[in-house]
Amino acid sequence: MIEDKELRNYFISILTKGMKNNTYKFALARFLLDYSNKLGSDYIEKKMINNEIEVVSFQEIANSFLKYYWHQECRYRIRQNYEVKKPPSAIKEIRKVFGEKYIPKYFEDMRQEKIEKAQNEIKKSVFGKGDKSQVVPRFQKLPRQPERRIFYEYAIKDATQLEIKPEALSFFHRHYVVLLNSVFLEWSKFLEKINTNLPMLIAKVEKEESKRSSLLQYKGNKGIFHKFRNCFYCNTSLDEPVTHVDHFIPWSYIFQDEPWNLVLACRECNLKKSDFLAINPADVDQKSYWCDELIKRNREYKKDIPELGKSLRKLDAGKGWDIEINHHYRNCREYGFNVKNLP
Repeated sequence: MIEDKELRNYFISILTKGMKNNTYKFALARFLLDYSNKLGSDYIEKKMINNEIEVVSFQEIANSFLKYYWHQECRYRIRQNYEVKKPPSAIKEIRKVFGEKYIPKYFEDMRQEKIEKAQNEIKKSVFGKGDKSQVVPRFQKLPRQPERRIFYEYAIKDATQLEIKPEALSFFHRHYVVLLNSVFLEWSKFLEKINTNLPMLIAKVEKEESKRSSLLQYKGNKGIFHKFRNCFYCNTSLDEPVTHVDHFIPWSYIFQDEPWNLVLACRECNLKKSDFLAINPADVDQKSYWCDELIKRNREYKKDIPELGKSLRKLDAGKGWDIEINHHYRNCREYGFNVKNLP
C-alpha cells in the first residue's frame, strides 16, 4: 500500500514539474479529485478493504472536461496553450459545436443536443483509445522518468476507461480541498504565462458559475450614480423602474464591479449590449468612441462621486487610470470578446 506522503509528492510533482503543452493534465487532476469527492466515505472504505479498483469511462471524463473548458473558453476567453492559431482539440471542438457568437451565461442553458455532441467529440479527439489518448498515458509521467501508474491503470490498446486504485481514491477523497486548491493555483500560474494581461485568472479558474453582486446601490435618487440622468449609450432620459446598471467592459472579462467600469443604461441598450463590448460603427483600428466617452465621464465626475474617485485611484498602476481603461478595452477585444454596435 502506497503511503499518503508518496501519493501527495507525486501528485504535486505532476502539477509543478510535468511536461505540459496545454492544460489537460490540470483538467484530469481536477476530474480525479471531483470524482473521488462525490463518492461516499463508506463506499471508498469498502473499496479499500476489498482492494477493488474504481472504473471510470473516458466518456465520463470527457463530460467533465467539457464543463471545465466551456466556462474558460466561452465565458472568459482564456487561452489554454501558447499557439493561438492551434488551440487544443478540446477547445476546437467547443468552438465548432457552440460557435463564437452569443453564448448563454450558464452551461446548463445550452441545448442538450449540443452538449452531448461536444462531449462525444471531446471524447474522440482528446481521449481516443489507450495510448492514443492525449492525456491519459502522459498524466503520470514525469520528465526523464518512465510512466509510473501510481493513481490509475489503463489498457495499452483500445482502452476506454480508467481503473482508479483504491488507495488513490481514498487519498483524493480525504485531501480534496487542499489538493483542489493546488490544482487551481498551478493551473492559474500556467495560464498566466499564456494570458499575460487577462485579469482575475485564479478566480475565473476556480469559479465557473460566479454570481454577480447586486448593483442596486448605483440606481435611484439616492444611489451612487444619482447624478446620471441619461442612458450612457443613447442619451435618452432614464426612467427609474427600468434603469439598468451595465458593465462597460464585460463582467466576464473584468470580473469585478468597480464603479469606473459601470454605467447607467436604458433597458433597450443594456439588453442589446448584454455581455458584449460596445463599439461605434465608425470605430477603426481598435479605437473606440465609447471607451473615450467612459474616460471622459470618469474624468468629469471623479471628484463629485467619491466611490468613483476611489475606484480610479485603485485602478491607477502608475501609468494613469485612463491608460489602464484603454488597455483593458483593447485587451478584451484582442482576446476575442464579441462586440456590439451601439449608436
